[in-house]
Amino acid sequence: MISLQARLSAGLILALATLTILAVAIGGYSLRRIAENFVAARLEHDLETLLAALDFDADGRPQLATDRIDTTFHQPYSGHYYQIETSSGKLCSRSLWDADLALPPLAADRTIRAFVTGPQDRRLLLVGRTFRIQNQQNQQNQQNQQNQQNQQNQQNQQVTIAVTEDFTPVDAGLRRLLLEFGLVALTLFGALLLLQRSIVQRGLAPLEQVRRELPRLARGDISHLPLDAPAEVQPLVIELNRLLDLLNQRQQRARHALGNLAHALKTPLTALTQLADQPPPGADDKDFWQDLRQQIEHIRRLTERELKRARIVGSLVPGQRVLLAGEIADLTEILGRIHRDRALRFDLRISPDSAFPGDRDDLLELLGNLLDNACQWAKLVVRLSADATAEDLRLRIEDDGPGCPPDQLESLQQRGTRIDESRAGHGLGLAIIGDIVAQYGGTLRLGRSGDLGGFLAEVALPYPPGSRPQINMLRT
Repeated sequence: MISLQARLSAGLILALATLTILAVAIGGYSLRRIAENFVAARLEHDLETLLAALDFDADGRPQLATDRIDTTFHQPYSGHYYQIETSSGKLCSRSLWDADLALPPLAADRTIRAFVTGPQDRRLLLVGRTFRIQNQQNQQNQQNQQNQQNQQNQQNQQVTIAVTEDFTPVDAGLRRLLLEFGLVALTLFGALLLLQRSIVQRGLAPLEQVRRELPRLARGDISHLPLDAPAEVQPLVIELNRLLDLLNQRQQRARHALGNLAHALKTPLTALTQLADQPPPGADDKDFWQDLRQQIEHIRRLTERELKRARIVGSLVPGQRVLLAGEIADLTEILGRIHRDRALRFDLRISPDSAFPGDRDDLLELLGNLLDNACQWAKLVVRLSADATAEDLRLRIEDDGPGCPPDQLESLQQRGTRIDESRAGHGLGLAIIGDIVAQYGGTLRLGRSGDLGGFLAEVALPYPPGSRPQINMLRT
C-alpha cells in the first residue's frame, strides 16, 4: 500500500511539474508576442514613412523620395524589404536585389501582419496594407493645344505597400531566452521539490510519531497511545485507546470471574466431598438427596452467574446499534408465555425507531433480569419506558406488585440478597444487572413506582456524543 507521504509527494510533484510547464509555455508565448508586436510596430512606422514618400510621375508611375528612405532598405539581403504595387507599376527595395516578395492578400481597411519566406529562405515578418490615394497629373488636350491652359485632373490610385523584417535573429534570441528561462524554472522546480518534501515530512511527523509508538504498544512498554496527535487522526487515537481499555476490562473481568468462580466453588465442592465420604444412602434418605441437589444447583447458579459476568461486553462498541422496540417485543413475548397463567399485561412506552448504541446481549441480559423480576411480583401490569436525554438513555421497569420496603432497598442491592427466599424475585440477577450497569458507566436506582405502586428499577446508561438515539415517547 502506498504511504500518505508518497501520495502527497506524487500529487505535489505532478502539480509543480504542471505549473512549471505552464509557466514556461505561457512565458515563451508572451515573450514571443511582445517581440512580434515590437517588430510589427516598427514596420508600421516604416510603412507610414513609405506612404508619405510615395509620389507619381507625369505618366502615373510610382516613385519614392530616396532621401526619406532608411538606408537598411538599400543594403542587399539586409532583411528589411519593401514592395509597392500599383496598377501602373511596382517598386521594390534595393535590399531585395533581384527577388520579389510573395505578398498575401492585403485589405484596404486594416493592416495585415503575417510571416512569409523571403530571400535566402529567411523567415520574414510582413506588415502590409492597401491604400487608395489621389495623384495630380498634368494632361494636355491635343485637340485644343493652342490657346488652352494646362488643367489638373484628380484621379484615384490603388496602392499596395508591404514592409518586412527578418525575424530569424529574433527567433534565435527568443529560443535562447526561453532556454535560460527554462533552466531557471527547472532550478526553481528542484528547489520547490525539496521544500515540499520538507513540508510533507514535517506535516506528517506527528503520524510518524504515532507509527513509532505502535511497536512499543505491542511490546507492552506503554498502555495507551499519546493524545498529542493531529486533529484529523486524534479521534482514531482516542478510539484505539478506548478499545484498549475495553480489552483490558474484558481481560480483568475474565480473570475476576475465574477467581470468583474458583473461590465460590470451594464450599459446595467441600460439601459434596463430605457427602461422598458418607455411607451410601438408602432409597428413603430424602435429606441426603435434597442436600446433594441443592449443592449441585448452587454450583450451576454460580457457574452461570460468573459466565454471564465474563460475557459482559461493557462500554459502547463502535458500529453497534440495537433497535429497542423489536428486541423488547420479542423479550416480552417470551416472558408472556412463561407467565401465561397469570395473564400479565406489558405496557411498553418506546418508539419503534429508538436504538441503544451498545451490545445486544448486554441489553437483553439487563432487561431480561429486570423484566423477569417484575413479572415475578406483578399482579397484572408490567411497564417498561425508554427516555433519551442529552446525556444518557433511561430505562424504567415498574410493576403493580407489593414493592420493596424502603429499609430493605439498600440491602437488596447487595450481592445475592433476596427479600423473600420462598420465590424467585428481587435479588436474583441483581448482581449481574449491577455489573452490566457499572461496565457501561451507568447508574441503577431501586425504589417504589409512583404510578403503579409496586417495585421500580431505573437504569441510566450514558452514551458518547454523536451516538444519541432518537427516542420519542409512544404508548403501545
